[in-house]
Amino acid sequence: MLTRSVELKAGEHAVVELGELSAGARITGSLKDARHDKFLYVIVDEDNHRRFMLSDSEADEEEGELMVLAEGDGRGHYQVDAEAIAAGKHYLIIESEAAALKRKIKVNLRIL
Repeated sequence: MLTRSVELKAGEHAVVELGELSAGARITGSLKDARHDKFLYVIVDEDNHRRFMLSDSEADEEEGELMVLAEGDGRGHYQVDAEAIAAGKHYLIIESEAAALKRKIKVNLRIL
């Protein structure tokens, strides 16, 4: 079980390494803001993590859309249920939706 509190400064993102996963591994659990404020998240593999971290100009040179295993689009609490498509390192990326608020996100994930 991966249990952690992640603090985000306004307008920033945080990355939580989920580790080496085998193809078909399940990622389940919950993500919750301490004040139920809205935030965004994605779970990605190593290639898509690298693409996410590129600057905008470098990202323009990359082809295609970012492939995510799971994503949240602006709520304060999520139930996560995702499956790794390929073996390799995987990451949870959390972003603050509002640039003016700090976030404290409780991460409770299990890799099955």
